[in-house]
Amino acid sequence: MTSKMKFGIGAAFAGALALAVMGGAPQPAHAASKTENFLLGLAAGVATTAVVASAIHANKKRKRYRKVYRYRPRPWTPEWYDYCAAKYRSFNPETGYYRTYSGRYRFCR
Repeated sequence: MTSKMKFGIGAAFAGALALAVMGGAPQPAHAASKTENFLLGLAAGVATTAVVASAIHANKKRKRYRKVYRYRPRPWTPEWYDYCAAKYRSFNPETGYYRTYSGRYRFCR
């Protein structure tokens, strides 16, 4: 279990505890029961945990597919094809060129 997951679980329980404690004082119009307060806190904690867990999962998913290159491979090698395809979405492996944002074509180096 990572520290981010522990933080998310801790935040969920803290939210549940905070809502349970806040509801302890009676309200003038409607005095909520302790069970209602606990359920509200539990729902807030579950929602918080879901948000934190999805953010952690999305971050891990993004990192998994990105390969880090410490050098530029020589042109026309298999490593070069992988490098250019990972770096430029518009890379054309048949020509070795990619398209820049300005619309020009450049050779992948």
